[in-house]
Amino acid sequence: MPKEKKESPDQPSQPVIVDVLATHYQKTFEVAYENWKERNRLFVFLVITAGLGLLLILRVPEANSLLVDFIAKFLGIDDPLRKSQLYTTFPFDIVLSMILVAMFYLMQRLYSTNLSVMRHYLYLGAVEKEIRENLNLPPGSISFTREGKYYWDRRMVMQTASKWYYIFVLFVILIPFIVLKLQADWLSRNWLIILVDFTVSLMTFLYWAEYAYSAFKLDVRKMPVEQLKK
Repeated sequence: MPKEKKESPDQPSQPVIVDVLATHYQKTFEVAYENWKERNRLFVFLVITAGLGLLLILRVPEANSLLVDFIAKFLGIDDPLRKSQLYTTFPFDIVLSMILVAMFYLMQRLYSTNLSVMRHYLYLGAVEKEIRENLNLPPGSISFTREGKYYWDRRMVMQTASKWYYIFVLFVILIPFIVLKLQADWLSRNWLIILVDFTVSLMTFLYWAEYAYSAFKLDVRKMPVEQLKK
């Protein structure tokens, strides 16, 4: 008679495995949710920064005056003559270059955070499958399908289209400022600023392109590796 297969004392039992997987799933979801909130904040900050840059580069008088007034108040300048000199000699080109660098930083952070969000949710969908297999749940049940089958079966058309709207909005707020800034740099003939701004602008555009590509590649039902295996 065949010998019965004895369970190794070091091998965890099925309930323990399920408990570990479920706890890990919950912790991963919490991390994903925090990244999701950070991504939304970064998007808003980037839009505000780009909008401020456009106001300054288009030389909107009210925006320029408000910026100078803020700087004067921050530095404690109360002399009317000194404030008047600031209005005519304030280095707006340097400020605009700083705004461009800030946009690059925010775009890079937005790209990396969005990448983490999408990877986490793909991972959660895969973990759900493992939990269901260990629980021996029937195919028709909906338990542990929140980020997998349940979500994708009820995904609306506007949810699918929203990623393209975000990509488009980022394009229309980044490109006009970058083009106008590089054009202003060219007219100023300051080659150092031209080199720095061109480099930062190129990196910003590349991160936008990677953001768009990752949204297309990872906003899918299953993890890409799992798709390749099938």
